[in-house]
Amino acid sequence: MIGYLAFLIPALLGAQCILTVVLTKGEICPGQRGRVHKMLPVLLVGWLLAAISQVWAILPLLSLLFFTVKVKTSKTRDSGPLVVLYGSNLLGFISWMMLLPMMDIPEVLLSLVAMALYGSLLAHVLLTFSRTRLQAFHRILPFVGFISAIVSVLLLVWKIIFMGEAATAPYTVEVVISLLCLVAALLVWAGHILLHKTVNKWQLLVAAGLLTFSAVMQLTLF
Repeated sequence: MIGYLAFLIPALLGAQCILTVVLTKGEICPGQRGRVHKMLPVLLVGWLLAAISQVWAILPLLSLLFFTVKVKTSKTRDSGPLVVLYGSNLLGFISWMMLLPMMDIPEVLLSLVAMALYGSLLAHVLLTFSRTRLQAFHRILPFVGFISAIVSVLLLVWKIIFMGEAATAPYTVEVVISLLCLVAALLVWAGHILLHKTVNKWQLLVAAGLLTFSAVMQLTLF
C-alpha cells in the first residue's frame, strides 16, 4: 500500500497545484475558469482513495471539498476562499511527507519526481477535458513529463542497485515492461506535438493508462 500511495498522492498533489495556478493566475474567462473548477471532483475521488489507506489524506480531501462546494464555479479567483485552496495544497504535501519514514531514499525521490510526471499528465487530462484555451500548457506539461521521466528512470536504476541484483532479478520482466510503458506513454502524450496536431483527450487518456501501468509494474520493487 505504501508504493500505491507513493504514486497516487504525488499525482494528486502535482495536478492540484497546477490547477490552482490556472484558477488563480490564468488569464481565462469566467466560463473557462468554471469548467476547470468542475474538474476538482476528480481530485476529490483520488484523495478519497488515498484516505482509505492513509488517514492524513482526509485533510486535503475535506479542505478541497469545502473549497469546491463553497465557490461558484466562475468566481474562484474573485470571491473564492483561496486560502482554503492553498491550505489544501499544503495539507496534501504534509500527507505526502507522512509517507517518507516508510520509504527508502530512492523510493522517496521517485515519489517526489512523480509529482511532476504523474501530476502533469493528470492536470493535462483535466485541463483538456475542461476545454481550456491555455495553449501553452499543451506544450509545457509534456515537456515537464519528459524531463521528469528521464529523472525517474535514473532513480529506478538507483533503486535496482540499492536493492541488489539478487533481490531484483525476479522482477526483471516487470522492470522492462515498466520502462516500455513509460516510453510509450511519453510518445502518446507528446503525439500532438510530434504530429503538429491539436491535442486529443483520448490520446491523453491512453497516455495516462500506459503511465499508470508503468507505475503498477514499478510497485513490485517497493
